[in-house]
Amino acid sequence: MLHKVTQKERDIMQATLRQQGGAAVLTVPMAILQQMGWQIGHKINLETQGESVVLTPIKRQARGRKTVAELLSNIDSQEIAALNASVSNFTQSEPTGKEVW
Repeated sequence: MLHKVTQKERDIMQATLRQQGGAAVLTVPMAILQQMGWQIGHKINLETQGESVVLTPIKRQARGRKTVAELLSNIDSQEIAALNASVSNFTQSEPTGKEVW
């Protein structure tokens, strides 16, 4: 069951940085973990904004299989045509060494 953090609790929550090995460790209060739905081992991003530090969860990218049609659907045909035109002098020229066309 999630603990709903009251405004008073939110206003007085504090944490202390402590030394652990060669790192500084910040202990996040359990009420914050529960409110955010975080668990031990969750990966988070740390970002500075002025004099504040913002913690945001890292969203995991779902890795699914895509069909060839799905992969090709994002290709810009004009960009491909421009690329082909820019290398046409290489693809239409005779080999000058041991390359094979």
